[in-house]
Parts: sequence; C-alpha cells; structure tokens
Amino acid sequence: MTFNDEHAVEQVASLPAMKTAVRSGTDLTELWPLTTAERMDNDAKYAENLQVRLTLTMARVLVGTTEVTLPDAEFVYEGADAIPGRPQEVVDALLAANDAYEQLNPYSDSHDFSLLFEAAETLTAGWSEATQKQLGEILDDCTAYIHDTDQKRVTGLDHRFAVVLVTFAQMLRVLRSQIIANLGSDSPHTGGASSDRVRHLERVALPLLPFINEFAETLGVPRICVTADQWHGLLAAFATPNGDDDSADSARVLAESLLPLAAAEWRKHREDILWDPAEAKRAAKEEDERKNKEALAAKFAHIKDDPSKPEVEL
Repeated sequence: MTFNDEHAVEQVASLPAMKTAVRSGTDLTELWPLTTAERMDNDAKYAENLQVRLTLTMARVLVGTTEVTLPDAEFVYEGADAIPGRPQEVVDALLAANDAYEQLNPYSDSHDFSLLFEAAETLTAGWSEATQKQLGEILDDCTAYIHDTDQKRVTGLDHRFAVVLVTFAQMLRVLRSQIIANLGSDSPHTGGASSDRVRHLERVALPLLPFINEFAETLGVPRICVTADQWHGLLAAFATPNGDDDSADSARVLAESLLPLAAAEWRKHREDILWDPAEAKRAAKEEDERKNKEALAAKFAHIKDDPSKPEVEL
C-alpha cells in the first residue's frame, strides 16, 4: 500500500463539488490572520463547539443510538464524569471520545502517527498489527509525497484537500479489508455493502474521524464535521463493492459524499468567526418588531376601515 496514485488526486481535485468546496474554504481562509479580539474569540469558541459536536458523533457511534444528546456532550466536555439521570454508558462513550480527540491534538505538529494508534485503542477500534502497519505505511508514503521537492502541484486548496481525501480513502480501504477478512465478503445478491459491513466499518474507522482533521491541518485544509447519520451515509456509500479494487474509484466515492459536507462546514466556520453580538441583537430586535407588527395586523384584519378616521401606523 503506497501513496503513488496521482490519478486519484487529480480526479478528486477536478470534481465539480470540489470547486464549490474550494470557494467556501477560500472565503474562510482569507479571514486569516485574525486581527480582532472578537474574531479570535469567535474562532476559539468554534473550535470548542467543534470538539463537542465531533465527540457527540463519536459517542453515538460507540453507543449505537441517538440517545447521546448535545447537553450530554457539553457536560462531559466541561469535565463531568457522571451526569445525574443519564446512563453511565453514554458518559463513558463521551469520555472515550474526548480522550481520543485530545490524544490526537498534537499530531498536526508532531506528525507522530503512533498517536492515531493510541486513539484507536482508546476507542476500542480493534485494529490488528497488520492493519496498523499498513496505515503507518500510507502515512509515511503520503508524507514523502507531500514533501517531495519535485511535487509542485500540491499547492492549491483543491489539490491539498484531494490529497487528504485520497489518504482517507486509502486508510478506509485498509480497514474495510480487515472487516472483510473477519466477516467475509458481501453476498453478490445484496446489491451493495451489507449492513454488518457498514456497521463494523463505522466503528472500526471511528478514530479516523478526529484524525483526519489533524492530518488536514498539516496541509492547511480547514477542519470538517459530520453527524452520526452523515458518518453512516458516508461509509455506506464508500463501502459498496464497486470501489473495492480501484483506489481512484473509492476516493471519488468518498469525495462525492464528503465534499458537500465540507463546504457547508466551512461556510459555518466563516459565519461563526464573523458573528457580531451587537449586530445579532439588533437584527433580532428588528425581527421581533416585524413579527409583532404582522401579528397585530392579523389581529385587526377583520375590522373594516373607517374612512372618516385618521390612519394609524402599526
């Protein structure tokens, strides 16, 4: 397993959805360097909320239900190790998710992929030694590809994000192979990946969800976020048999599912940074006044006008 498929990178970089994502990503990154305290504070709050949202996704995958709630995730992020009235299973899943998330934080600076294996152990992903060896080789080869002095094309956001997505796809293919070895191949009559394969891939691939953001950071690509439902859909699309043997096809399938989510997340990140509390308060006040006027007008709509009385503005 080596990172040597420039065709896959070029194919992903040229997808129409990549152009849309790049516009959103460029609009976001052009805000840097952040020069006001308000924008820096907003960006810090975005990062905190991103961790809460991603650990919520991770915990829901671990528990296997949507019973994990956003308030649960916020409580555990703030340091709770038990929540009155809530199942301890939920809290434990959130604790594991936060531990794995924080174990991976140093990767963008250190490039030490042993951190990924530690996070996988924290999340009980069950990666075999052979799987870990293959994943390490992918990351080594990708690092060499990126830092190759002859490699001049990994510059624009489209190609940098394409490298992230192709790397992600290659890592998923390794994990899918481990699952197939354990579960067996899908029946040719299912018309797609079996539910067992998808469910196992969701769980086994879970450490890649926070990792891919740290990896993207090394290439200057903004972070992404997916919900548990989106994670399921992403891997269900990726796990279909037609992508098993062609790295370019599997990377394209993954990219087509993930690119719209990335574009939406980057728009949200930009909006969060630009959020102005004073302007938001003013806009909310104007909206309240508008609704009050409409409600008042509707209340007296049945009363006929009396032309003999002066007009009163609502």
